[in-house]
Amino acid sequence: MNRAEANISLFAITFFAAVQYVFIAGVPAGLSHFAFLCITNLLGFLMILAFFFGELFRLDSKQIIQSSILSGELTGFNIFMLMGVQNVAPVVSASVLSSYFIFVLIFEAFLYRRFPQKVHIASVFLVLLGLFFMMDGDLMSLVDRNIFYLLIAEIFLAVYVMTVGSYASSSNPAILAMGQMFFCFAFSLILWTGEILLKSVPFEFPVNKEFWVGVIYISFFIRGIYGIIQIYAQRYVSPLNTSLIFSSEIVMTMLVSPLLSKFFDAPHENITLLKIAGSVLIISGLVIMEPEFIKTVKNIFHAKIKIPQKHSSEKIALNRKIFVAVLTAVIYILLDIPVMMTGFLPDYAGIKNALPFITGLFYGIYGMTGCIIGCLVSSVLMGETFISMLWECWCITAISLSMYYGWHIFSKSHRINFKKARHYIRYLFLSLFASVLCLKPDYMVSYFLTGILIGFPMNILFGSLLYIEPFVPSFASAKADAEFELKNDSGSLESANDFLQDTAISKGVNLKRVFEIQSCLEELSIRIFKAVPDAVIKVRVIYYNAISMRLSYTGIKYNPFKINKNEDILDIMSLNIIKHRALRASFIYSGGGNKIHVVM
Repeated sequence: MNRAEANISLFAITFFAAVQYVFIAGVPAGLSHFAFLCITNLLGFLMILAFFFGELFRLDSKQIIQSSILSGELTGFNIFMLMGVQNVAPVVSASVLSSYFIFVLIFEAFLYRRFPQKVHIASVFLVLLGLFFMMDGDLMSLVDRNIFYLLIAEIFLAVYVMTVGSYASSSNPAILAMGQMFFCFAFSLILWTGEILLKSVPFEFPVNKEFWVGVIYISFFIRGIYGIIQIYAQRYVSPLNTSLIFSSEIVMTMLVSPLLSKFFDAPHENITLLKIAGSVLIISGLVIMEPEFIKTVKNIFHAKIKIPQKHSSEKIALNRKIFVAVLTAVIYILLDIPVMMTGFLPDYAGIKNALPFITGLFYGIYGMTGCIIGCLVSSVLMGETFISMLWECWCITAISLSMYYGWHIFSKSHRINFKKARHYIRYLFLSLFASVLCLKPDYMVSYFLTGILIGFPMNILFGSLLYIEPFVPSFASAKADAEFELKNDSGSLESANDFLQDTAISKGVNLKRVFEIQSCLEELSIRIFKAVPDAVIKVRVIYYNAISMRLSYTGIKYNPFKINKNEDILDIMSLNIIKHRALRASFIYSGGGNKIHVVM
């Protein structure tokens, strides 16, 4: 993930935050706030655990403490936010909460001596003025006791954003996201139990569909996707810039208000000239804060699409194809049935519409097959009509194949990333083209919006950051930047390090990053050769904003990330550095082969 991708990802999840208020409105007034926090954090934790359970072997006391601190800060924010929003106009609450970047700026200056640049001061001023206009210039609305609670909530949120920025650079984001949600669940459960015992609050759950739709949305988007993307993205974006981006939430709420009022029967936001002017000021402040946006837009209009030469592709194991199709089908069913059971949305709408844009792009016909199986199963279980089921299967087929073949026909590297402006053009064009193939206007809009708002940031996360290895068509081949074998003999590692350095420098990678990957390879290879002396380690490296290194070797099952208690303290420290700093570190043993993937 580069800085532009991180910014785009943060803007995408800001949209999720802007929409959440429609679903929070479905929470009954008499329900304990801590009960709602408890339920949504538990479901969010289980969702992330399903995707990142393979990272749990990297868990240690340091990251447990960090996760508990983050969750404590979030819990403090939620408590005072819930106290403050009572009897305060939504636009006032949103404007006040959006201005927490002021505390980020103050804390960074006094605690870390990181004083803002002139461009940051100008950006802060414009955003603050814009938020004032969004309130229609009503200063008297700030004269309220509840505003004091909102200010305390802002302090908690500012400290949280700064803490995330600090922890994300030295710890594993997936572990932090899972731990944060687990402890938020635990803290909310404790507070909820306290309410039950001390205030005689009834232990009950609402049964109305609006409540459970809100639970599903908040759990998946806010606790799940929002939480993990924020922690990953803040490795590349400063706390101040992050908080300024999040301040655009109120603008997005206003812009999508007509659409939300139509689909969800929600109150329509009263749009005034002052609010329009405020929106312009906020967006202007964000643009001058991040010159990369202007550069990216210019590059998009001047980008040239190059059609590369084609190569024969490598064969993909049948068991992996089956696994992808089955896993995709299960995820589709889990995303589709809960929404269909509520009857809150039409049968063609829902979170599952983003899956063809993700699994189709990464896995082509096998991702498409999984989505179709999931669609058929959920449609039969929910009693959908044959025509509706057939039409949805057509949309899945059209989108999956369009995204898959369209991407690889115009791709030079056959990797799923967004490093260049042409990658953004390609994704936007293919999303529009694929959505048009759905033929029905309602289907077109539903699929296109989910493909952009959900599929886009998820593809950035999986492709550019976590380096999920995609399937490539039969006419293509995804080549590594460096590929070699490592043997247990003198000179092999030294030659490998020289080769890594030469290839990395040719790709513009700085020496500090080269040293990181060399140290990682050295540490892992020494441990592997101790356990499997006759091993021949095949190494494949891809250089990007993060560096992806895959190791594979045959023989007995051996996971080099496992630490024995009797090991030398220096070896343990070296391995812990890899476990903490790596964005991803996974180990799989299958069919007599050991496979390791490290992303740094």
